[in-house]
Amino acid sequence: MVFRLLTLGLCVACVVFVATLQPARIERIQAVASPPPVAPERQLHVVDISASVAPSAIPALIGLARREWVKSVNDRETSDGYDAQLTMQALAHPGAYLDLTIAGDAPDRRVLVLVH
Repeated sequence: MVFRLLTLGLCVACVVFVATLQPARIERIQAVASPPPVAPERQLHVVDISASVAPSAIPALIGLARREWVKSVNDRETSDGYDAQLTMQALAHPGAYLDLTIAGDAPDRRVLVLVH
């Protein structure tokens, strides 16, 4: 008797559930076209050198192209190439870094020199 009541109650609950069930609604959302990737204006190059490298060799290692020069060292403007080389030699010690801004015909670029 109890089993019949339990079964009848579950059947009634299922019928009520199905009768009140809302129909599923499927919506298609149009994908928004993503904008094309933007190239970075300034690129950063990292040069990792050993502490045994002579500071006078740093300009050769940073890959200066023809008609390029070191504009600033650690955001301090340099007057000419000789001043930039002296500044690099003074600041290049183990554990230091040099943040160089390279100027030339192309837009300025940054070179990070890590000394370890």
